[in-house]
Amino acid sequence: MRGEIAIRAAARGDAGLIACILAEAFADDPVMNWTFGGAKSFHTVFQELARGVYLKDGFGHLGEDSVTGGRAATLWLPAGVEIRLPMTNELRIAASAVFHHGLSSIRRALATAAVLAKHHPAVPHYYLFAVGVTKDGQGKGLGGRLIREGLKRADEEGALAYLENSNPKNTPLYERLGFQMVAPLPLSAGAPPLLGMLRPAGGAS
Repeated sequence: MRGEIAIRAAARGDAGLIACILAEAFADDPVMNWTFGGAKSFHTVFQELARGVYLKDGFGHLGEDSVTGGRAATLWLPAGVEIRLPMTNELRIAASAVFHHGLSSIRRALATAAVLAKHHPAVPHYYLFAVGVTKDGQGKGLGGRLIREGLKRADEEGALAYLENSNPKNTPLYERLGFQMVAPLPLSAGAPPLLGMLRPAGGAS
């Protein structure tokens, strides 16, 4: 049964809540697990990125299904805004990753971040960094509803939208929202596939 979905804009103080939602949603994500060597540092990763970048320079949304209690979160950067993570947030991520997964996780994370930065579209675009739904809310339309909230802003500005798809099971959703695959991103040998996906301005949503 699908309940009413309540959606609101995320505030700066929601970083912890967003981290909880995304850490659960990404617990079995192939690329995230390969990059960090496991999920134990995911909460810290998402919390520091939300605090240091996406809720400071960008925006996000939170949603909840009234029947299942499932929750969802998104994090975006608007067109023309670059990713600039302050050193303090970066050090907290590094400390957690090393503590839980060893130094190799830092090497993979830095290499992955470099590939992502290199392959962003050259023109200004809205960047969907993360969308995640807790296990009890999956399959109820929560993720798509939240993504559409961000796409409204992109469409109002006539801007492209871009994301990296780290889990093949999400491809149909992104395609329904108007995203099209650009190309696989060249991560290091042995990495799971990571696909860049681009949505034209005003694409179907």
